[in-house]
Amino acid sequence: PTARGGGGPATDILAFAYPRAAERPDDIAVIVGNADYGRLGRDIPNVDPARSDAASFRRFAIEGLGIREGNIIALSDATGAQLARVFGTADNPRGQLSDWVRPGRSRVWVYYSGHGAPAEGDAGAYLVPVDADAARIAINGYPLTTLYANLGQLPAERVTVVMDACFSGFSQAGPVTGKS
Repeated sequence: PTARGGGGPATDILAFAYPRAAERPDDIAVIVGNADYGRLGRDIPNVDPARSDAASFRRFAIEGLGIREGNIIALSDATGAQLARVFGTADNPRGQLSDWVRPGRSRVWVYYSGHGAPAEGDAGAYLVPVDADAARIAINGYPLTTLYANLGQLPAERVTVVMDACFSGFSQAGPVTGKS
């Protein structure tokens, strides 16, 4: 990509001009930008750049990947229920994304920017919805094992996942989980 304009790093990132890709009418993107944890979760630090990062990926999806605007599922400050609605659950993997996939034709892109958190012991990791309780991530986080299992069941041509999340349980602003 080439930068247009100036005015600082944030402006330069949003001003990239992507080579225009041919439209791919069957491709789908799910873009999640979880920034405001304080509004509902109250005990988890915010991720200030998450919305901007998601907006940048949305633009890349349209211009650089050729995904139609109508084939983008965008979630800003996603709750646990919204993640389950889009990606499905461990008991029912058929979420909204599954309904949109054209078998053997759709390429699926999933972009997540927000908090991640570790599971107890070696049980994996979680995406942290904005309504999560830091002390109960194992109950109200969205398990990566569920995400990957459900994505693996899609009859898509290809699935690509891009995560902008740390799974240590800590952020620059403090702990994400109830443990310190």
